[in-house]
Amino acid sequence: CGGGGDEDVAPTTTAASERSELPVGFPAEVPLPEFVVLEEAEELVGDTTTIYDITGWHDGEPVPLGEAYLADLRDAGFEITSRIDTESRIFYVVQGDDWFVSAGFFPDPVREAGTSIGVTVGPASAAPAGG
Repeated sequence: CGGGGDEDVAPTTTAASERSELPVGFPAEVPLPEFVVLEEAEELVGDTTTIYDITGWHDGEPVPLGEAYLADLRDAGFEITSRIDTESRIFYVVQGDDWFVSAGFFPDPVREAGTSIGVTVGPASAAPAGG
């Protein structure tokens, strides 16, 4: 049957269904950065819309992490509708056929090291206006 065990792999995304920390209803077709240490994952249910709000942390730099996640989202069929970059942070909104993803990567103000990450996922019909 063979070994297994812990493997060191490059940062990648993972299907939402493989992340037990996420709310059960989180859409499987939306990739999340596997390298993120999840701090909180909430399912916010409204009258007509459910939004998923995820926060996490990574010890890397914000902009390269954000760019890597953006590439994964684009590979999954999402298109950029807005984007804001600075030297130390990146924020963007992408939209697919069914879902939008709003993601921000910025220096962690509490730890004063690494990157705070915020990802919001919701129905494409509720996507923030592009800029």
